Amino acid sequence: MNIKGKKLLILGGTKLSCDIITTAEKMGVYTIVTDWNDVQKSPAKRYADEYWDVSLMDYKELLKRVHDNNVDGILTGFTDSYLLPYQKLCELAKKPCYATKGQLEWTLDKKKFKEKCRKHNVPVVPEYNMDNFDKSIISRGHKVIIKPVDNSGSRGICICEDPESFEEKLKYSLDFSAKKKVVVERYMDCDDVSFEYKVQEGEVSLTAICDRYIYKTLDEGSVTSTLIYPSKYTEAYLSDVDKRVKRMFELEGLRNGVLFMQAFVDDGEFYFYEMGYRLSGGRHYIFTENQNGDNAVKELINFALTGKMSNYRIANIANPSFKDVCSQQSIICKSDKIAKVEGWDDISGIPQVIDAMQVYKEGDVVGKEGTTASIFARLHIVVKSLDELNTIKRKIYSTLKVENEDGENLVIFC
Repeated sequence: MNIKGKKLLILGGTKLSCDIITTAEKMGVYTIVTDWNDVQKSPAKRYADEYWDVSLMDYKELLKRVHDNNVDGILTGFTDSYLLPYQKLCELAKKPCYATKGQLEWTLDKKKFKEKCRKHNVPVVPEYNMDNFDKSIISRGHKVIIKPVDNSGSRGICICEDPESFEEKLKYSLDFSAKKKVVVERYMDCDDVSFEYKVQEGEVSLTAICDRYIYKTLDEGSVTSTLIYPSKYTEAYLSDVDKRVKRMFELEGLRNGVLFMQAFVDDGEFYFYEMGYRLSGGRHYIFTENQNGDNAVKELINFALTGKMSNYRIANIANPSFKDVCSQQSIICKSDKIAKVEGWDDISGIPQVIDAMQVYKEGDVVGKEGTTASIFARLHIVVKSLDELNTIKRKIYSTLKVENEDGENLVIFC
């Protein structure tokens, strides 16, 4: 595909959006980033060829600039709340968009997503009907989890283990929901698995499957600490559930794009609870490119600029059974101001670390524990065995120090 010299408008200047910029620039594409934040609070603006201080929802001004600057395509990446503005702007500007408004609406809403799954015989985590929910059933042995239907990054999620605290925790979760709706599910204390799928001209392919390991805080927040590919459940999943999931997306009319799904595994059974029709913060594409030559960021850039994901058939190279052991390690820190960072160059230079992304720097304040805002950095590691992975992890945690002003190391070993 000849996209050199074309202009790509990227909605949202988060740190993760830098992946879109660096990839696009390697492909010879001119990059523009826009959002409402000052450049100091929008890291991707500092890496782009050009940036605008225009809100994602100021469609009139953005449409004018798209036309005046001969922008060829529009893309967004990792944030749920950017997806509907992305779709609307693409529609107004008559640029390729990989999803319809209706598709984004049901994939963004946890309750609607589960309704679609049940419609297509895809298993989901059991939930309670809020119209007649009896909170007296809650106990330490029968916990429930409360989630806003329309938020991500573990924000607003809490676990309840006694009926007395239910109303308080319900109110907390509702505060994180723009729709003022929650889903109350059975608390699943079991293994957790994540999946990446690609859709190309209506053909759905499973490109990655990994085991998720979760760090849980004392106040019941939780965030992914480690991903390990391929999942120990890969064969079991491929033998049955994968076919039903692919069929669901085909029947719901998905035509192009990348999506991720998350499920629990309890006694050999899979139970889905969430998905995103976008790039995942887990950055699966780093490993799919390393193992199979398949990169979702490149494919979405191609789509934004040409209306096609690639000039090859993704299904021909997609293979979730990676030949190596791959792991994303999130470096999680306590919430505090960072005064000093030591050892970053040493750990990012480890040969098995194929990508190292630092989120916070000296002077920044780490966000709330138990959410993605507590992640100081993400490391992508490729090794030959789990034993080698554990050796690398020990080296990382013994080397890296992220200190507050009192000299306390904020890094949490997990």
